[in-house]
Amino acid sequence: MHTTKHSLGSVPIISMALFFVVWEGMTTLFTVPRFLLPAPHEIILRLSTELLHITIWQHMWATFSVAFLGMLLALIIGTGFGWLSYHSQIFYRATGWMIVGTQAIPVIAVAPLLFLWIQNEYWSRVMVTVVITFFPLYAATYTALQRVPRELREVASLEGYSRLDGFTAYEAALALPIIFAGVRSSMILATTGAVVGEYMGGRYGLGALINVARGLFDTTLMFVAVLILIVLTMVFAQLFLWIESAVIRSVE
Repeated sequence: MHTTKHSLGSVPIISMALFFVVWEGMTTLFTVPRFLLPAPHEIILRLSTELLHITIWQHMWATFSVAFLGMLLALIIGTGFGWLSYHSQIFYRATGWMIVGTQAIPVIAVAPLLFLWIQNEYWSRVMVTVVITFFPLYAATYTALQRVPRELREVASLEGYSRLDGFTAYEAALALPIIFAGVRSSMILATTGAVVGEYMGGRYGLGALINVARGLFDTTLMFVAVLILIVLTMVFAQLFLWIESAVIRSVE
């Protein structure tokens, strides 16, 4: 059994290596122009060169900081609205249509309005990220609270627990696994939100870098930015997994 798990664990590495070998071979065999599709070794060489300059690190930090702050705000707002929606039918009926309605509008249509209203490049990008990541957190919180047994709420009410006390006493422990499932969905969207905001405006960020590279027909630099974005998203996801593990341990 252990041997089987070990062999399965190597499958992604083998498939990834095979993918890049085929990619390298195809670009070499058919002499594909670099501006259409650069070879993997060219992307790696360009990446190693770019990492020696501070500019690429500024782009990385700009995207990471916007994604992290936007995700954090979305977590606070989404879970707060989810909790209020569950415990207050008035709040749910007053805001539910608005929350669902925001998800029907493409973020690319909302982003220019946010830039117009906020008048601050950095916070505009943060709010674009919040808009993209908010709903999964809201829906996960509302669903998680629905799954808390009614009998437990009745016992807590008899014991004199208020609704707010109930969240810290028993709701959080039961709801957090589902809420963090929403967090895992949202944190992948967070870097997407940051990049969309950078497309709309800004000098720094991986989205801005892709825009510049596209204007220069520098496809290799575009691939470098995408590769960094993938790694950044993986780091971002791992960071929130550590936070999830620490929070769940604290409430158990």
